[in-house]
Amino acid sequence: MVKKKYDFGKIKRIVDVLLENEDGIWLRKLSKESKIPVSTLHYYLENILSNIVDNIGARDESGKFFGIRVIKLKTGVFNNLIHNNSVETLKKILKTTEILNHSA
Repeated sequence: MVKKKYDFGKIKRIVDVLLENEDGIWLRKLSKESKIPVSTLHYYLENILSNIVDNIGARDESGKFFGIRVIKLKTGVFNNLIHNNSVETLKKILKTTEILNHSA
């Protein structure tokens, strides 16, 4: 099975923007502030970071988001990173949630 690849730099940029927006941020604004295209950002949120972010918004019958979508870090993740926003802490959280184990 081919493993999906990810760019840790993109993950860090996404998380840094989410840390600046505790109450959440619109998908397109997150894309603009992190300088990551919406389609790439969507992939990361749905497939790589789904265990550490909350997606708030309307979904259609098939479960896909439409309209306005707000993304925020889960409370426990936010609290851990707000106290120690280091690469090591982020990698530890990602490893704990098995993101690094299955995506690399």
